[in-house]
Amino acid sequence: MDNIRIIKYKTMEIFYTDISNTKPEESIPMFIRNREIVAEKKFKEKSVFSLVNAENARFNSKLIQTIKETTKSNNPYIRATTVTGLSQLTKTIVNSIVHFTGRDIKVFDTVEQGQEYLFEIFRQEQLAKAHMEVVK
Repeated sequence: MDNIRIIKYKTMEIFYTDISNTKPEESIPMFIRNREIVAEKKFKEKSVFSLVNAENARFNSKLIQTIKETTKSNNPYIRATTVTGLSQLTKTIVNSIVHFTGRDIKVFDTVEQGQEYLFEIFRQEQLAKAHMEVVK
């Protein structure tokens, strides 16, 4: 499924879910598949950088429930998540998901901004690891 894939950004990999321009009945199977992929891959705990492109996506209560379930299920593996392309209303929806799941999800206007935020976290962690190696 091309809407869910690993993308390269600079020197890192991002688990990318693209629900842009979709209706809820199209997005729900994507989030279910997202959850299955994370379970299948057996990622290390807190190792996955995730980005969801939701530009012009439509939401309903069933989709929101599916997103909550996916977010909770994936939580042990996700290091950081960004969601891009949301309207004011859908930003409110994401805030309710954050509240429900306790997960730190950052919202940005563009995919590029979301990627850059994730890269900065990745870069800082790489620098910290390198520093620890030097100290040893």
